Amino acid sequence: MADLHIPRSTSQTPDAPTGARTRGRLLGTGLLVLAALLVANTLLGPVGFAAIDYPIPADGALMSQLVALDIFAVAVVAPLAVFAAVLVWRRHRLGSMVAIAPGVYTAYMVPQYVLGPQYVRYDGNSEAFFPLQLALFVLGWTTALLAWQQVNPAAWAPPGRRERIIGGGLIPLLAIVTFTRYVPAILDASGAHPSAADYQEGPGYFWTIALLDLGVGLPAAIAAAAGVRHGSAWARKIALTLSGWLALVGPAVAAMAISAWLRDVPDASPGQAAAMTALGLLFSVLGVTLLTAERPSAPPSRKNVH
Repeated sequence: MADLHIPRSTSQTPDAPTGARTRGRLLGTGLLVLAALLVANTLLGPVGFAAIDYPIPADGALMSQLVALDIFAVAVVAPLAVFAAVLVWRRHRLGSMVAIAPGVYTAYMVPQYVLGPQYVRYDGNSEAFFPLQLALFVLGWTTALLAWQQVNPAAWAPPGRRERIIGGGLIPLLAIVTFTRYVPAILDASGAHPSAADYQEGPGYFWTIALLDLGVGLPAAIAAAAGVRHGSAWARKIALTLSGWLALVGPAVAAMAISAWLRDVPDASPGQAAAMTALGLLFSVLGVTLLTAERPSAPPSRKNVH
């Protein structure tokens, strides 16, 4: 996304309605606060000052995942939220589109920090930091909602071939294929003796993400695939949201696989880390490509009057 320019958008007039300007200021401010809290959560966590002691094994699979998520939040998600805030304040046409991704990602990931730990089984103090993670969760979905409201497909040009292929085909197809990994995982988790190391340490992590992926992500992918093919405005927004979410979740999952491999977690391997890295990069490339494929509608041409 380095080729994006940040001048004021020409697709909006300087005399925008007061309500739109207010929502823009709220969105930009919310994104900056979101970025600051993501950094604070990481600094307080296991890769920072270790003030947050999550009730999970210190050298297990779940800790390797949390370490990866914390690093990813500081290295990628927080800077993206700041970048989106700048775009929104400059009234760039891509501002609200970019802003959706860090908001949705945060609202998706934070429940793991709260619902996943085994509070009775292991010692820890993460309960004391619930207000911080609650604030992150609320900021995640509120900034995503504010950004969603400001995305206006009616002002976009009709979907081109690239958008139909990526938004209506490749991204939903990859999402659906990715979600099929839950079939063997759920069968294993539902058995008498689950074998996955991370599930044995904390079943709450697995079921929280399975619920969100299969209850929200999968239906969104199916809806996007069906609607974008027909040029539906609502489907274009869903496809954009889905692509932004996957463009961050894909690399985050890759980071967790790499972390598990580096920390010698059972079931981790360099092959798995490489495969997840390739898939994560693919999701990111497709998400950015879809984002930059959106163009404002051309103004009606004026005929010369003689």
